[in-house]
Amino acid sequence: MAYIKLLKRRRDSVRTVRKSEYQVIYQDKRWKRIVAAKKRANPLCERCESLYKVTPMSQVHHKKPFDTGVTPEEIESLAFDYDNTESLCEKCHEIRHKEL
Repeated sequence: MAYIKLLKRRRDSVRTVRKSEYQVIYQDKRWKRIVAAKKRANPLCERCESLYKVTPMSQVHHKKPFDTGVTPEEIESLAFDYDNTESLCEKCHEIRHKEL
């Protein structure tokens, strides 16, 4: 029986590496402190609040994605900047990611 060797798509491996690098940030103690502080300071979805709806937040989202940083210092600065985050509910978080 003949076998066909499928080539691995390069984009998939790049995406997997990038995702694993991001997980390092999300597991960092600094990020966990930012999430806890954001939950205490703003327990409601900021987007829903602007529409006069009351929805509990479930996600802390980066306003400016940290992967837009060029150097490791810029990436870290964006990733751990409290002012670069917003509290969002699940629905608004999905919408926000589709907008980008």
